[in-house]
Amino acid sequence: MDLAGLKNAKPEELYAAAEAYGQLYKAYVQHTADWKSGTADRVHGSGWTGGAADAATKSLDATTDKLQAADIELSCIEGTLRDHADTFSLAQSKLRQALTDAAAKNLKVADDGTVSWSASANPYQATDWADKQKAAAEDIAKRIAGALGEATQADQGLAADLRRFTGRATDKSGLDLKTASADGYLQQFGDLNNAGYKKDMPGKDASPTEVNSWWRGLDPAGQQWFIDHHPEAIGNLDGIPAPIRDQVNREYLRKTLSDLVETRRTRPLTTGEQQTYNELFPISERLREDDRLRGDGRPQDFLLGIGNDGHGRAIISFGNPDTATDISSYVPGITTYPSSLGPKGDWTPGTNEAENTLNLWRAANAKLPPGGSVASIVWLGYDPPGQDMSAASSGAGDKAAPAYAKFLSGVRASHQGGEPPHITSIGHSYGSYVVGQATKLSTTPGAPYTPPDDVVFIGSPGVGVDKASDLRMPGHVWAGAASNDAVTHTPTKSDALITVTSGPIIGWGKHELLNPDDGWYGTDPASSAFGGKRFSVSDGGNATDVIGMHTKYLTPENGGPSLGNIASIVTRGCDVVQVEGR
Repeated sequence: MDLAGLKNAKPEELYAAAEAYGQLYKAYVQHTADWKSGTADRVHGSGWTGGAADAATKSLDATTDKLQAADIELSCIEGTLRDHADTFSLAQSKLRQALTDAAAKNLKVADDGTVSWSASANPYQATDWADKQKAAAEDIAKRIAGALGEATQADQGLAADLRRFTGRATDKSGLDLKTASADGYLQQFGDLNNAGYKKDMPGKDASPTEVNSWWRGLDPAGQQWFIDHHPEAIGNLDGIPAPIRDQVNREYLRKTLSDLVETRRTRPLTTGEQQTYNELFPISERLREDDRLRGDGRPQDFLLGIGNDGHGRAIISFGNPDTATDISSYVPGITTYPSSLGPKGDWTPGTNEAENTLNLWRAANAKLPPGGSVASIVWLGYDPPGQDMSAASSGAGDKAAPAYAKFLSGVRASHQGGEPPHITSIGHSYGSYVVGQATKLSTTPGAPYTPPDDVVFIGSPGVGVDKASDLRMPGHVWAGAASNDAVTHTPTKSDALITVTSGPIIGWGKHELLNPDDGWYGTDPASSAFGGKRFSVSDGGNATDVIGMHTKYLTPENGGPSLGNIASIVTRGCDVVQVEGR
């Protein structure tokens, strides 16, 4: 297919044909049902026996099989037309956007797809101009060729499929129920399922940068097509712009809860349905509360992720990360559920993770230099352990780390503007292990992830490495730990063994025979031995409250300088109050 052919193609006519076959299919299904209930089933239930009855029922059953086979074939034709129409539409969308981008860059596109440019009028800029335009032209030409290739493949595939269906109708093999059933199976699960929109999208291993390039390569109509027809494919996809993710995720949230409420009017919800409702309803109420209270200076919320996998998933950004100059991304720890991201209510300060994130936004926003803006994200894209032995396992964190590293790469990939944002990754408690492992992944040479600019560990039992240098972010590894935060004094696994074999360890210190800087998940990041930077926090003023301070690092209540210090790190300030490692 050439450029003019794709540019002037009318995929809507394929959709119209698919709709016509769909109507024919529905009518034929009804015809088959009428035949079966009005003729075949009546004969079967009549009590008629004997040789003639056997012959008649055999003939009737054969007719029923043929009718059902025709049902399946008609359905396959409808699906094939619709899938290829999707492919044509999306290829055309990419071509239109490539031509629009070419015009914006002063490039000329010939009818054969050749891309050229005019010489610079400024002789002093001729070489730079030519190099710049050549690179832009090569990119546009590649995009045009890709769109034409997709359309050509779809054209050839549709022609082959229609020839096959025509052959089935001509030789009547399509009336064989086994043959038609095989076609139906392949249509749904196999190679005959063109799944145009899926083939158009980047693969599951594509980087967020590739996802963002794909999205920007669609024109507004193509983007809107995905929003309207397959929002589930883009709502949680790293690299998609934040406003788009927010739009489709809010609609998913609204519809899911609405459907569950409607179901509850007719019958009790199943255990799974009730769990989904309990997971998602607090997020809906949080968004509703923030929208209602926008007048108090709080920023717009962006729902960057939502789902009912595991204990539930939710990612909320306070402020738009696509336009913010300074971004924080916060990973909470054990016992965090979507309900922990709900409305403020009467939660004890420090225990509502959405409020903690909003606290950080307010503190960072107050420290911004002129022209800056902040987005503060809370990432609950994993199942944190509960208050049981699962918290002693790194399994949940190891599983979460790649997903979180990819998420942060997506935040950077979808950012708009010339200057890249400053991204601070913050992990609290068990979440610090997730952040540590994700950072290690992203700074590994050749990794498919982009690292943050700073990392902050608060209330950490260890981050999975022995030294800050293992994270390959010199000068940008921070830790905050209160002296009366019991979690930061978590014994090593060796300590725990000695505790079991030799009796309990008294107080918060480590066993005298072992490294006093070791923690459960590696060296204490607040220790001098770790080699990072430690900032000052409040000890809460209550030496016996060994758990309370653990939740106060991001609160203005009893958190002391902790919140302000973290806000300064987020906004690249110079007023972080540092203290010696312990």
